[in-house]
Amino acid sequence: MNQIILASHGGLAAGMRSTLELIVGEVPHVHVLSATRDETESVLEGARRLLESFAPEDPVYILTDLLNGSVNNTLLALLAEYPQVRIVCGMNACLALNMAAEDGPISSELLEEFIRQAQEQIADCNKLLQNAAENEEDDL
Repeated sequence: MNQIILASHGGLAAGMRSTLELIVGEVPHVHVLSATRDETESVLEGARRLLESFAPEDPVYILTDLLNGSVNNTLLALLAEYPQVRIVCGMNACLALNMAAEDGPISSELLEEFIRQAQEQIADCNKLLQNAAENEEDDL
């Protein structure tokens, strides 16, 4: 089973897991790590704890919030110990949903498609509405 770790600053990862559960129901294979000011366990320690609890054959994907942010940079250190782990930065709901819904291992090609779809979800809605209105006027 794919194991997914959502890792972020503050409550973003927990909120993302809550969003997944609202949409698809229970997601026992999705785990949360959060960097907070009052943390009792570092993100790195938490990740190691989770990785050791997974079955060796389980593919592991870590989604982080900010490229070059402290959470992402810290977790990159895991790759020396766990080269099978895939770390993807730029977590959003589309990416998390696609990955959580996938039953089998995620190929590089499929991961690229999930990332492309996630990037397409970032849009200036005001501009989209303005363009739609302009196109509607042009059709008259």
